[in-house]
Amino acid sequence: MPMLIADYRAKVLEARFKKAYSVIYNIHTRMVADYNGVYQNFIGTNYLLTDNEEETELRYKYIDAFMKYVNAGKICTYGGSILTCMSKKYPVDYKTYDGKYTAHLSGDAVHDRVIVARDGITIFFGNTTFRNNRIYVDTNGALNGPNRLGFDLFAFDVDTNDKIIPPNGYFSAGGDDVVNEEGETGTPEECSLSQTGNKYNGFGCTIYAMKDKNPDNPSLSYWKNLP
Repeated sequence: MPMLIADYRAKVLEARFKKAYSVIYNIHTRMVADYNGVYQNFIGTNYLLTDNEEETELRYKYIDAFMKYVNAGKICTYGGSILTCMSKKYPVDYKTYDGKYTAHLSGDAVHDRVIVARDGITIFFGNTTFRNNRIYVDTNGALNGPNRLGFDLFAFDVDTNDKIIPPNGYFSAGGDDVVNEEGETGTPEECSLSQTGNKYNGFGCTIYAMKDKNPDNPSLSYWKNLP
């Protein structure tokens, strides 16, 4: 019986992941066509701005534009791990991949422009200079658990070519510095049970979820072997 329950949970979480990814991908594709590009118009120019108010205004324009494509969606705020548009200001404490720590989402996401779709899919947007191309998605909504990185909370990036990609790990906090092909220095996004005390552990799980490969043992299924 426990195995059957685990298999069912894996199938449900995988299905929600695929649906959420499809929603983000389709909206992004439409925005690229309608605005003749997303990165250049809403994201890339942030790196050139020095005034924080200008950065915030541009980021809001991106989120508000994205919102127009979400069927029956609404804007929520997310401050102090409270989603205000939920009943009784529902508290949400997202955990890391290993389930032992509170994930570093609240500090990285825009607090007053969270999009909640009619089916509960919740979309957060990165709020710092190094994560302004980041989209976080709770695939089944805050009212449904486990509210955990790599389970129902995933990260995607918009690259300079307007592609939706798994986080590449550059400009991330925690871990050892790495240098990519463009010479940019950053740190890898993590997704492993071997990462202890890492509040970012799980933001790197997207690629493993997409390929259905366990990060600690690639010969195993990702979804069927969630920790």
